[in-house]
Amino acid sequence: MNSFKKILETWNLFIEGPEDKSQLPKSLRVLDFDHTVAFTGEKVYIMSPEGKKSGELSSEEYTHHSFSDSEVMAGYYYDFSEFDDVNPGTATENIHVTEILRNFVNAGHERIILILTARNQESESGIRNYFETIGIDHGNIKVVGVGSSAPEKKVDEVKKILESNPSIETVSFFDDSSANTDEMMRFLRKYEKESGIPVFFDIAKVESDGKLTRMPGYRARRK
Repeated sequence: MNSFKKILETWNLFIEGPEDKSQLPKSLRVLDFDHTVAFTGEKVYIMSPEGKKSGELSSEEYTHHSFSDSEVMAGYYYDFSEFDDVNPGTATENIHVTEILRNFVNAGHERIILILTARNQESESGIRNYFETIGIDHGNIKVVGVGSSAPEKKVDEVKKILESNPSIETVSFFDDSSANTDEMMRFLRKYEKESGIPVFFDIAKVESDGKLTRMPGYRARRK
């Protein structure tokens, strides 16, 4: 199978010509949005079986909330509709992270910059609008909404990018959820590139005050 793949790659190289290695991405920079890039004011609403609001949660409170068995049986559910947009009037820039993001943007094109959010993809326009209000050039920033708080969803997106871009040597991941940073750490420690070259990683948890706590392995090869 590997020999066939090698033959196919050689044939593609013959047809398309040699790749310009200078244009290939060397790093992947991944940042969460809510309470990472910005402290946002959108709410998750708890809805009754009759479709009425019975409570509200911040995005941080939502990560620790769950319905009881009786509430689930009764038909209570969450309404995430506010997260389809970003209200710049209630959002506050986290300068500890946006300073890093600006450096990523200004550092050139040998990197992929990704905003990876638990919001739905519908929130992309609101996120891009927010970047404009704080003066961040988002032309080379990719925005992906996984529509879930499950850590595995973010790992899946990073894995897809790594598999599609074997030139990537370094991954940065900034998120306010310890569940997300822990899951990403586990993934990057196990991930094997086809080339056999280990990936450097820089994983940081964003604390409630906006500052970053670097995870073990910062600027070191994974074991």
